Amino acid sequence: MQKLLNETKEKAYLFLREFGFEEDELEPVINKGLIDLENAIHHLSEVVEKENPKDEEVDGVLHGLKGLLFQLGNHDAANKAERLRYTDDLNEIRMWLDSF
Repeated sequence: MQKLLNETKEKAYLFLREFGFEEDELEPVINKGLIDLENAIHHLSEVVEKENPKDEEVDGVLHGLKGLLFQLGNHDAANKAERLRYTDDLNEIRMWLDSF
């Protein structure tokens, strides 16, 4: 997970500067975003480890994760989360989680 958090933090600084945030505004916005991102990743991990997770729950968590990643400028990871919303293979989601 740390790999994704570090990557997203780097991208967030660049993205939010381009978006118009001042330097003194960046740190609190990014720190809060990374906390939310870490919580969303943990939530997704818990959901996909359930015996029979509901499709709606998996989709909802991936949708939220996608939004956080987009807001923090990690568009590649956000696009991957979006694609995973349409898979029926929980192992694909698990492998993505394991990759970071």
